[in-house]
Amino acid sequence: MTIKAHYAGLATGIVSMATVLGVAPAAHAFDFKLKGQVNRAVIASDNGKSTDAGLVDNHSSPSRFGFTGTQDVSPNLKVGFEYVMALATNTSSEYDVNGSQKGNAIENRQANVFFEGNYGKLTFGRTDGAANSTSKVDLSGLTDLGGGSVVDDYFGGLSFVDGAGNVGPSLKNGYSNFDALSRQNTVRYDTPSFAGATLSVSYDQGQAIEVAPRYKHKFANDVKVEAALDYVDSGNQDKTLNAAGNFANNSGPNRNSSFQEFGGSASMLLPSGLNFFAQYKRRNYSNTFYTDGASLDHAQSYSGGVGYIFGKNHVQAFFGQTDDLQSGNSQVRNYGVAYRYDLLKSVNMYASYHHLTGDNLVNRDGSSFKAKNMNVVFAGVRAKFF
Repeated sequence: MTIKAHYAGLATGIVSMATVLGVAPAAHAFDFKLKGQVNRAVIASDNGKSTDAGLVDNHSSPSRFGFTGTQDVSPNLKVGFEYVMALATNTSSEYDVNGSQKGNAIENRQANVFFEGNYGKLTFGRTDGAANSTSKVDLSGLTDLGGGSVVDDYFGGLSFVDGAGNVGPSLKNGYSNFDALSRQNTVRYDTPSFAGATLSVSYDQGQAIEVAPRYKHKFANDVKVEAALDYVDSGNQDKTLNAAGNFANNSGPNRNSSFQEFGGSASMLLPSGLNFFAQYKRRNYSNTFYTDGASLDHAQSYSGGVGYIFGKNHVQAFFGQTDDLQSGNSQVRNYGVAYRYDLLKSVNMYASYHHLTGDNLVNRDGSSFKAKNMNVVFAGVRAKFF
């Protein structure tokens, strides 16, 4: 739905910004659009000792509502804004077997103003950091809908248990696709596309820096490729500092933690519908510790999949693994298959099966935890409106 209206106060602000940019503004209508989605799912899980089901909101692509607006300032410049709120109830990533409903979330996802023209796009406010989604390039159509490199956003709150039924680390303690810093209060710049290549850079509150080159191209033979790389320095975002820049509390672990991240993901889609993706990320940590007090120096994550698209159907088989995130030698793996059916372009039905294993996990006291394998079915419906 598009509603055109005139905003005199906004026009005054545009005049000021345009003066700084050296562009004379013209009087144009402001294009205003509502958008959003509802994305509900069910988690049916067997942790090796108990089975249970939860009715959840898919945290990888949560239910949301928002609005955007743009206005042409000149033939070569437009100004716009975006405001989006997540309205999730019983968030999927917080669900655990035999647990009560929790994880209700009202989250501000986007609240920004942007200027876009021949020299690229400058965004100021809350938006995706430059490297967000660099772990999720996947042309299968199943990322965020049960497939791809994502696991912890689907059901990361599920806990491993041992043979005696003792509860151990959760899935998200040991598995991540390390997808940068997500949404941030930031200043972000995106270059124009040069033969399919772009560069995004952002400076986030907390002195964090994100850099992400991306490439997207469709060849003459209809082969499509996409790729993204990143470098992230988390700066002071994970540090506990006071206004003077000193540690607010020196007694606890991870009071001075930070990390540098690098890696990326890539995907190819053939005219036949056959498609592939691969992902690798590594984080190097400083002053960071595991729950048992041992030093966390680095961790890595990698995944890949093969998919096929035919008509309104999408299928994919995938594998993923994260090393050294829960302990110095931990390995958490995800094996699975996913399916999506497009009832309408804006209505997607999906289902996936995941077999999850955890090796070399530890308890908080550092003792070994022998985890049972988990089996999970994750299925849902996403309905978008524009």
